[in-house]
Amino acid sequence: MPSVLACSGLAASVAKVTSAQESSHAQCAETASSDAESSSSEPPDLVALVRNKCALFDDSAGADCDAEGTKRCGSDVDSIASTSPGSSLLCIDCELPDGLAVANNCYGRCLVATLPFKEGQRVYSQCTTRGSAVEYLIRVKQGASVMTYSMDTVNSVKDVNSDLRQLYTFDGFMNHSCEPNVLSIDGDDSPENLSYDMVAMRDIDIGEEILVDYATFEYECDGHQIEKCLCGSSKCRGNMRGFKHLTLDEKIEIMPHADFALLEKFVAETRNLSFVDYTHCLPGSIDVVQHGDEWEMVAAKPIQAGELLFRNTSTVVTDEEFKFVVRLRDQVRLAVAGEHFLHREGYMEFLGFDSFMQHSCDPNVVQTYVSMTDYEIHARRGIKLGETITCDYTTLHNLFTGAKLVPVMSFTCRCGSACCLGEIHC
Repeated sequence: MPSVLACSGLAASVAKVTSAQESSHAQCAETASSDAESSSSEPPDLVALVRNKCALFDDSAGADCDAEGTKRCGSDVDSIASTSPGSSLLCIDCELPDGLAVANNCYGRCLVATLPFKEGQRVYSQCTTRGSAVEYLIRVKQGASVMTYSMDTVNSVKDVNSDLRQLYTFDGFMNHSCEPNVLSIDGDDSPENLSYDMVAMRDIDIGEEILVDYATFEYECDGHQIEKCLCGSSKCRGNMRGFKHLTLDEKIEIMPHADFALLEKFVAETRNLSFVDYTHCLPGSIDVVQHGDEWEMVAAKPIQAGELLFRNTSTVVTDEEFKFVVRLRDQVRLAVAGEHFLHREGYMEFLGFDSFMQHSCDPNVVQTYVSMTDYEIHARRGIKLGETITCDYTTLHNLFTGAKLVPVMSFTCRCGSACCLGEIHC
């Protein structure tokens, strides 16, 4: 059965994304009308600051938009929902946060930055309303001005776990990019509301459009899918139909940024797959770090010869097609039978976080089984802080039960030890 395994709750992380992308123009269209309930004060003229020629509150710009897309939108933290006078439509009041402006580009409405934001900085906080409305109004206050906009399913998102929709406000105009500059981090969740912070994934300049990857929070687009993505990024996936429709490799790539509800639904609907998060449950003696394209286990403290590093319990797997999606902080890896499982006669074992332990013909740890699936890792010699933890892949037999390792793969070892075997079969 598919499952989601976590030693602690899956916490969204802000990826440290660096991008040379100067501008990622999204194709998300906003054709909603804008009926101004304006006061005597007009919004500031920031047209000169907007790189992609957005025009603030100019309904003539983007009127011929011919693309479709989803927007991430929501009410400000203390928004008020009501019925608009003279209309049966739900109306949600909100205030545009400092540093943002609603504008138009060649594709329709958009959000642009009126202040610079640094990587990792919170751009704004939101608390969006869940409801059944497919059409609604928003009143957006900016300074002394109030603008009224008509919203529909283009501006809202179908909830992952219910028939309700997430009714966004000003950030319903935010456009999609496969290489976004902001990331949504979920906060408190209730049947009526969803709170989240929008955080900069890289530095954002004044006038730059605010862009998000819709696939990180929308499982399946409902009437506003983008069949041909025009974001222009070198990482463009070609379309945007929701997380469900991404390839497995594409899902793995964005999983560190995706809403947990999407991951739960994906795992529940996918055969032969489990998701496990080791972010908060590594033993205190070790850490797992990225080295090039690989993960490796390292000592998180000095370890003495003979010292117990940790005890662990493996997961028995009998299906060669079974996979584990493994998350560690802001990285995700796919663990598969041919690379990360120990093969025994009649079954396989997935060890967990130590599946990423590197091989050495002269290892610094040894694995000892105390049952069919329980084992201990002890130091063969002293290990320095930060030193790579290694084991000998060819010796991972279960001496407790007599179950020997069945070799299924081979590689050329480059451990550099005097006793290196060269070709390893494991």
